[in-house]
Amino acid sequence: MTYTDYIQSNAWRTNPARLREFEAARFECRLCPATAADGATLESHHRVYDRFGCEIDGDLTSLCSACHREVTSFLRARRYALTTPLRADVKSVRVDSPLIDPTRAEMV
Repeated sequence: MTYTDYIQSNAWRTNPARLREFEAARFECRLCPATAADGATLESHHRVYDRFGCEIDGDLTSLCSACHREVTSFLRARRYALTTPLRADVKSVRVDSPLIDPTRAEMV
């Protein structure tokens, strides 16, 4: 099962570890004062993926959607910071014509 399929499934929505985390967090974001009672959308952030699909207590953290987005962005940036980006094998480009229009008078 793919990540997207799992997150959209009933198994995820009714996951006991996920529901216990929300209760333990008192239906609040663990990072900011946002609460479900105030209308915040709470999400479960995977702290680890070792037991993906069979999560246990401690694998998930209750976050509001804004904090979840920030945490995920931070973790991705940290993970990819030390990787060398893939580069296309581009041959040198030779320009035979001038890059400036010789018919245009210079503005003085």
